[in-house]
Amino acid sequence: MARAHEENPLAHPTPKITVVVAAYCPGPAIHRVIDSLDAQTLPQAEFETIIVDDGSPDDTFEQLQALASTRPNLTVTRIENSGWPSRPRNIGTGMARGEYVFYMDHDDSLYPDALRRLSEFAASSGADFISPKESKTTDPWWGMSSLAAGNTTDLRPERATRLLPMVPHKLYRREFLLANDISFPEGRRMLWEDVFFNVEVYAKAERVAILTDTPVYLWHDSGANNSKTYAPTDTEYWDRLDELMAFIDRTLSAPELADARRLILMHQYRERVLKRLERSLLTASDAGTAIAMSRALAIQKTYIPPEWDRYIGALARPRTQLLREQRPDLLRILATTLKQIKGRTQATAVAWDDGALRIEATSRWVHADGRPFTFLRTGDRVVMPLPEELATAIPLEARDLTDLIDVFRLAVGVRAESVTWELPGETTITLEPVGDDRVSIVAHTVVRLDPETAAHGRPLAPTVWELTSISRWHGVQPVSPVRTGITPLPALVNGAPAVAFRNRAGTLSVDLAQRLRSIVGDAGVPSGRVTATATGFELPLPRVQAFGAGRSELVVVPLGVTGTGRADHDELPATLVGDAAGARLVVSGTLPRGSSRLSFRSATATVASDIVITARANGRLRLEHRPLESPRRRLGLLWRRVRSRLSRPRHRS
Repeated sequence: MARAHEENPLAHPTPKITVVVAAYCPGPAIHRVIDSLDAQTLPQAEFETIIVDDGSPDDTFEQLQALASTRPNLTVTRIENSGWPSRPRNIGTGMARGEYVFYMDHDDSLYPDALRRLSEFAASSGADFISPKESKTTDPWWGMSSLAAGNTTDLRPERATRLLPMVPHKLYRREFLLANDISFPEGRRMLWEDVFFNVEVYAKAERVAILTDTPVYLWHDSGANNSKTYAPTDTEYWDRLDELMAFIDRTLSAPELADARRLILMHQYRERVLKRLERSLLTASDAGTAIAMSRALAIQKTYIPPEWDRYIGALARPRTQLLREQRPDLLRILATTLKQIKGRTQATAVAWDDGALRIEATSRWVHADGRPFTFLRTGDRVVMPLPEELATAIPLEARDLTDLIDVFRLAVGVRAESVTWELPGETTITLEPVGDDRVSIVAHTVVRLDPETAAHGRPLAPTVWELTSISRWHGVQPVSPVRTGITPLPALVNGAPAVAFRNRAGTLSVDLAQRLRSIVGDAGVPSGRVTATATGFELPLPRVQAFGAGRSELVVVPLGVTGTGRADHDELPATLVGDAAGARLVVSGTLPRGSSRLSFRSATATVASDIVITARANGRLRLEHRPLESPRRRLGLLWRRVRSRLSRPRHRS
């Protein structure tokens, strides 16, 4: 074991939080963990980190010791390789001194305000167990359905699915874990050890809380995951899943936990039995299919009574019926049918309204080639479309979706730096005729993006936010970006710049930092004579909508078009002003003589514009717009110049 600076103990003998990290050959990714801990807004003296190296065969332990030597609140230790993160976490829990314990993986990161907000929320809620807002780099809506209801300080059994995903990246009161002898199940291959752990924690906790208003944890998905070492055609997979289902059934057997028991068992059944079974049926051999079908059927018979089928979702319900009937051939066809469903969301109107961006959008399900995914119209009924062999096997009443259309849900959110915030809005559902006997389900939604409140009532971070959507209906939930054809819509909201625009992918983004869009460049500044002031000049911004009163600082960077080049001292301080008189840019200082193309520097980036101002000898300024050359065009011009020089005849003396 190595502790940094033993002669300089922590100022707080009992840290608020102990972060426990199980490490095994993390490579450079461990620095992502350390950097995020170094950046915490909670003072370093108020939390500690314990990293347990699980016998890495490389130089991991030496690297960890070097990191600990400069961090008084970092302890590292090494154990003999156990083969799984469970034992390192348990060792770390035993070493911890914090009031609460938080578990991290060795290649992920915390958001800067994570530990401070967790500590504050724990103190106010008195919870034994807090499930926080977690994000995933590869999935904009991962875990988001659990967060939709907002902060909760006393989770009830009927809402137990809000604990999902049951990953270990949560906050636990240390004395609660020790008093109840709760630990991660140990062994060299202990799949879903975090589910075992969290189910037991939930069963024994007096108070369980959900924190949704602050980004806490970021899972950097590299595609490497212990669970992927198990295939659903492998008996080991099913043995372990049998153990998990039995553990959930036993641990949540108290009458007051009946709802939680059903919800958590059904989640495991949907995700680890039905979905994984379908994927294996599409690729497995006959022998593998036989193993998967028999083991899945055994779990279904033991833990999922037929009366629970009504909770599984109408579109997914045929899966469980076909499993009961032992029809892998039809399950393959159904899996192929449902796999075709994609989402497509199109913004039909985008406009600034009272300081918020109002977005009207329609969303429909489509095939991969863009054709509408349609449903059968039989009289006044709407029926799930299935290939003939499936339609024969599944009764019409089981495919009738008419009374379930109103639970189709479309959510629209903004995403940046792997954080998604769902936007408030209203959705209506219509049936759009496609031919004589088909209809397409179309969701019409109106959402409002208020930059000052969109992050769970708080301002969005000043960066570029992309719009994303998800349509949820009975177990099928395709994700899609929000497509748009708008021209840039610039605004000043209480002086803060915001530009809605169509990005290169053809989807809707909002730039709150002038990182990709210059608000002045998008402002429709008129050509002609520029208004001089006593200290510089002023540009009107007619296309910029101003809401409230306020101002933002900016730097004007003149780039020489003709005449001499520009030096740093030519940069001019400027202020974006928005008030009842409208929006304008007030610039201090004078431009050098000649023509200058203006770029605009904010705190995050410098963005070029098509604005060129010519300063004349008499002091007058004149503005014109000259389109920017694209990088490809500039490269082409450069290559033509080079080629021209190379092709010139050479004269020998």
